[in-house]
Amino acid sequence: MSFAENPVDVAISVSSTSDPGAEIRSLFRWLQREDDLPMPKPASATPGPEDMGTVSETLVIALNSGSAVVLATSLSVWVRHRTSDVKVTFRGKKGTVQVDAKRLQDPHAVVEALREATEKL
Repeated sequence: MSFAENPVDVAISVSSTSDPGAEIRSLFRWLQREDDLPMPKPASATPGPEDMGTVSETLVIALNSGSAVVLATSLSVWVRHRTSDVKVTFRGKKGTVQVDAKRLQDPHAVVEALREATEKL
C-alpha cells in the first residue's frame, strides 16, 4: 500500500555531529509551522540492534502523497539552517531509509526515500 493511496505513519529521527536531541526538537518546531502538514507527534523508540544507547527521540507523522511533498520541501529548507552534519532516518512499515544532509537538500530524493520506507520497492 502506498502513501499515495492512504496516509501511513512514518517515524522520523535525526542523528548529527552535535546534539541529536536538540536537532529533533528543532525539526519538531519547524514542522509545526507547516500549515499543509499533519501535526507531527513526538514519540520515543527503542533503538535497533545496531544502534547505541537506550532510547532515541522520534517524530511520527501521517503522510499521504501531498504531505510527503510538503515534508520533503520543508526538510530541504530546514537542513540548510543546520550547523552540524545531519542525517534523517525515516522508518515506515516496509523499511528504514537514512538520508544525509546533501540528499535532504533535494526534495525529490526525500520523497523517494519516503516511498522506499513505506513501500520498499
